[in-house]
Amino acid sequence: KGYELLIDMGIERAQTFADMIRQHTDFELTSEPELNILTYRYCPPAVQQALSGATAEQRSDINALLDQVCQLLQKSQREAGKTFVSRTRLRVARYGEELTVLRVVLANPLTTDEILASVLTEQCEIVQQPEIQALLQQI
Repeated sequence: KGYELLIDMGIERAQTFADMIRQHTDFELTSEPELNILTYRYCPPAVQQALSGATAEQRSDINALLDQVCQLLQKSQREAGKTFVSRTRLRVARYGEELTVLRVVLANPLTTDEILASVLTEQCEIVQQPEIQALLQQI
């Protein structure tokens, strides 16, 4: 029963976090939660608009810049030590290519909605760094 409860809580947390990501204009859910794991990436509205009107070659170039953004974002968040998400590369069907994405595994039963919201808030602060802004301005 205890393990069942932990698994169910992880699944519920992943669904909650996926909903937060869907509702946040600056992020894009790249995979639906599978049990307690999901992936997403930073992709603000201007970039989403650029992607929607881009040719395949332009889309690939934009995604390559977003890969760099996600790498810098994850590295900076890890080094800050407040919150943590990992990153991975996976094929995203919507773009037909492999992308660098942020990966979250929700297994701690003490994780609250406030903690999940703080992860996204911290990421929004991190992307204001000049190095990341310079990449975003190339899009």
